[in-house]
Amino acid sequence: MLWIALYLPQLPLQALPGSHTGLEAALPVAVTEQHMLLGANRAAHALGVRAGQSVATALSLLPQLVVFPRDRPREAALVERLALALAALTPHLSLTPDGVLLEVQSTLRLFGGIHALLHRAQALARTSGVQVRTGCAPTPGAAWLFATSGLARRHALQARSSAQQLDRLPVASLARLLPPSPHQSELLQALGIRTFGALRALPRAGLQRRLGVDLGQALDRCYGDAPDPRPWFVPPEHFLARRELLQRADEAAVLMAAVEALLPALRGWLQLRWQAVTVLALRLRHEHGREPCPDTRLRLQLSAPSRDIAQLALLWRERLQRHVLAAPVYELALELEAAVPHGGTPGELLPAPGRQDGEHAALLDRLTARLGSDHVQRWVPRADHRPEHAQRVRSVGEPPPAPFATTAPAPSAPRPLWLLPLPLPLASDALGRPRHGGPLRVCSRAERIEAGWFDGALVRRDYHVAEGPDHRLRWIYREHPGDASSGGWFLHGWFG
Repeated sequence: MLWIALYLPQLPLQALPGSHTGLEAALPVAVTEQHMLLGANRAAHALGVRAGQSVATALSLLPQLVVFPRDRPREAALVERLALALAALTPHLSLTPDGVLLEVQSTLRLFGGIHALLHRAQALARTSGVQVRTGCAPTPGAAWLFATSGLARRHALQARSSAQQLDRLPVASLARLLPPSPHQSELLQALGIRTFGALRALPRAGLQRRLGVDLGQALDRCYGDAPDPRPWFVPPEHFLARRELLQRADEAAVLMAAVEALLPALRGWLQLRWQAVTVLALRLRHEHGREPCPDTRLRLQLSAPSRDIAQLALLWRERLQRHVLAAPVYELALELEAAVPHGGTPGELLPAPGRQDGEHAALLDRLTARLGSDHVQRWVPRADHRPEHAQRVRSVGEPPPAPFATTAPAPSAPRPLWLLPLPLPLASDALGRPRHGGPLRVCSRAERIEAGWFDGALVRRDYHVAEGPDHRLRWIYREHPGDASSGGWFLHGWFG
């Protein structure tokens, strides 16, 4: 087996609001717990603020220091979001309090080897707005120790090279596996044990008698001499990812940076659940001024299910650019409203010509995001002989209606592609022949259409194709001679 460990150094800082946008880099920021500093960013570190200082000392050195209390639930949510993003590489993930372990032996050939897989994992972490250190080893414990250590070489692909790397690790690294007690630390220091190799060379019976059984078992798991079972990560039943901004945002660029940091987690969730997006929602929480401002909820309905985060990012960018914010935003949440089972797209050695279903659906989604669903519509046929009732307009986001069964043959007479909203009355000459820009020449026999008795809007018309002086073809009709309004001609459509 082969494991990759991704360790989040200074996780309390990375879990701060707005860390994905880089806004905190310009501000001196620190995280505290029990009135002590757990960590500080580069801006604060350059001005003398250090981890381990008291809050009072740090503020006396830097009064403009922005102090945040440690938020463990937010840290856990960040680790889970990183695990969901990494699910695009392997379904076998195990979470730690400050990182993620991936078992990648089964996916090496799929991604082109361990080096390509490491690059993909680091790229996913950067896209998710997370800084990580990686380690690679045949056992999860060794991979985690390599990622959290200060060694220059943190990757070992074989058991022998992994054991050699572990032998050089300082004993202080044991705290990453099994925090030693004060008695154990004093005993190791008294014995002059500085490295894992020296500790492992001690007689096992004496080691267990003086330091306990757990320490020896932890070493055996790291070196591969004992099994190291890990609980696999199970994704949540419903996808909902939140991101709080450090500074209030009033433009689409800042909001898009936050949305793009959440999309890799959505793709990983979809892959683990074997589903694809049909409806997404983005909730924007606004800063309250003198009057409360309700949350804004934007919906993105796709014409075809998708897992492509590049397409989703493009659609959200189009949507946010045309949306006018009611007030500055301080938090957003990406929620999956609807999804359908999706096992992936089958590959083809030679793609069939003319297959552009995916491109057509992507174009419709982009037009809908840019123009709005009210401005992108499709024509849907209806079972009605009256031309003005034979079709209706539907939004592209609405599901298509169920096909209706009909036994009637298709009309043999031509039909125009352009119908007028309302029939246009035409003038007639002394002989009752229609005129439109001049006399019209009737080119076809009459086609009788008689329908509408079922809804109280009965029509009885004789349709003809007519040619005008401009040689354009028109679709005209005259009411049935038995009707009270008979005798007049009407223009109902144009042929292309």
